[in-house]
Amino acid sequence: MKKLLLTALLTAACVVADAASEPNKPSSENPTVRLPRFISSGMVLQRGDTARIWGWAVANTAIKVQFAGKKFNAVADADGRWSVAIPTTAKKLTGGPYKMTINELTLDDIWVGDVWLCSGQSNMDLHCARLEDLYKDEMDRDSNPAIHLVQMGRTPQVVDPQDDVVPMGFYKWESMKPENVGHWSGIGYFYAKEMYRRTGVPQGIISASMGGSDIVAWCSEDVLSANAPRHLAQRNHLRTPGYLERNSAISRAISRAYNEAYEADDPGLNEKWMSADFDDSSWETVSQYDMNIGDENGRTWRGSLWFRKEFFVPDSLVGRDSLLRLGCLIDADVCYINGEKVGETGYQYPPRKYKLHANQLKAGRNVLCIRLKTNGSREKFVKDKPYRVLFHGGSFIDLEGQYKMHRGVLMPNQPGIEGVGNGIAMSLYVNVIHPLLPYRVAGILWYQGETNAGRPQEYGQLLPPMIDDWRKSFGNVPALIFGLANHMSRHDDANYGGGWALLREAQRLSALKLDNAALVTLADLGEWNDIHPLNKKEAARRAVLQMLRLRGDKKVISEGPTFRSVRYEGNRAIVTFNVMPTDSLCIAPSTVQHTSQGIITTDGKLRGFKIAEANGRFHWADAEIRPADRKNGTQDVVLTSAEVQKPAKVRYGWDDDPLITLYGSTGLPVAPFEAH
Repeated sequence: MKKLLLTALLTAACVVADAASEPNKPSSENPTVRLPRFISSGMVLQRGDTARIWGWAVANTAIKVQFAGKKFNAVADADGRWSVAIPTTAKKLTGGPYKMTINELTLDDIWVGDVWLCSGQSNMDLHCARLEDLYKDEMDRDSNPAIHLVQMGRTPQVVDPQDDVVPMGFYKWESMKPENVGHWSGIGYFYAKEMYRRTGVPQGIISASMGGSDIVAWCSEDVLSANAPRHLAQRNHLRTPGYLERNSAISRAISRAYNEAYEADDPGLNEKWMSADFDDSSWETVSQYDMNIGDENGRTWRGSLWFRKEFFVPDSLVGRDSLLRLGCLIDADVCYINGEKVGETGYQYPPRKYKLHANQLKAGRNVLCIRLKTNGSREKFVKDKPYRVLFHGGSFIDLEGQYKMHRGVLMPNQPGIEGVGNGIAMSLYVNVIHPLLPYRVAGILWYQGETNAGRPQEYGQLLPPMIDDWRKSFGNVPALIFGLANHMSRHDDANYGGGWALLREAQRLSALKLDNAALVTLADLGEWNDIHPLNKKEAARRAVLQMLRLRGDKKVISEGPTFRSVRYEGNRAIVTFNVMPTDSLCIAPSTVQHTSQGIITTDGKLRGFKIAEANGRFHWADAEIRPADRKNGTQDVVLTSAEVQKPAKVRYGWDDDPLITLYGSTGLPVAPFEAH
């Protein structure tokens, strides 16, 4: 249901956006110069380049720009457009802050340094506030006036490519301060910090991502026409005059009626099931991780499920600051303590963290009540997440185990109305990427693919031309592709070929196909039960290493040894890797990974390789690392299996949640791959 509601909201938003997308150009009555929204105070200009500043004014208006003691002139053309080019090649210019005047406008806190376009879906967009479990102390104390971020708007549209961004979730350029970073991209935050630490150069992050977005939304018409033209048909259909406006009105009416019925017909709300003194003795007792909770007539429940749990608070903890942690719940929840609402979350992914005021808990018996809106998922409480009341000082009360449960209102699927969303062709390119193209950047960071795991072949066809298409304007700047992190279940079946493994391979091959590009391997940094792994700091560190190498630092070891080739000798497959002179292959000595099956260790063995004969039937392989060939910069791994006499294919790390055991001696993993 949440996806349908989101579609309805996006449809309504896009109708408004379509009407507002024409730039608010100056007129003879208002001769003010206007700039694109992201050209503003606080911006970072790319060093070693020619920065472009542009905007609109009344036709033939003289434009006078002053920056760093120099003057630049332009004249607005017949359409009111103007631009100036500001050289930033002088090394002494790197730094800041500077001021810039453009006729009557004054922009301040401007820096010259390196600018990075960070784009993709939710793992690139994931805000620092969601990472507090790991990095709160660090984020609470970080300030750096030379690190800035701008959050681009991200309203999907089916209009023509735009000159300016429509502000949805839009922020001005901001400097790194504790009060700002909560809504910053976690990857962008840690990347900028690490790059600044290594270079001392001001850093600018352009955050241009949207959760759940499909790669087709980020592609131009040229890229899609040449590689996946079928996606353009839906976009063109949505552009039929009046169609979206009618759909939006219908969608709003459906959503309003659906939500009103959800609330009005729920007996739990009408009978106050959240009350502390409500008698729940007739309710079912369920284990919170039971996959059959709420099932009725052989079907999973869609609608509201109510849960209650008693817990007891000792006198010593009453009055302390406390926090209710309820892991992750599927899908939306409203939570009550002793009948008082303490928090709510509208979809499944955010961790539930609800602050409790000093008088929320009382000595002795307390009652937690959860109203869960489920869309038919079998899982309700996500495993291996914290379910507890936390107190200042470290004490906690465990909330795992059994709950009382009762069914509330049964709901149908909410009817969906076709609209503009983040899966529609070009819908984010026209409004997020296209407005940026005149700007100058140092490189591109792309973290997206989870949404496309069901179409890995198409993804591999689109990603390289999409990056190259962007670089027609940015120049051949280096590009990083973040490989998908490990997630979901691990499979004992050596022939399992999940979409996430295929998508990672498409990403790896795309990085090889592209000029001036590299893969950032994350297959050991994920969490089986969370599509948004928290370890963004290490992910960003690996990205910095790869970017430094692409920008000319030949000494840095930027990744684990990389697959080079495979040859077959009798019953053996001999896999050759490229290794740096100061690196070598090794087995992670104490690999421990939490999976849906429990805790897995390597026991000192090299695991994760599979081999198959020409028939394509894979079997788990025994693996042995050979000494490095320093002369040729290579190192071999020899694979055998009792079930395979004539190997013809090899896979490593090939699963949704692969066990990654092969690393370089510097601690960077070998990327999953497939070879024939």
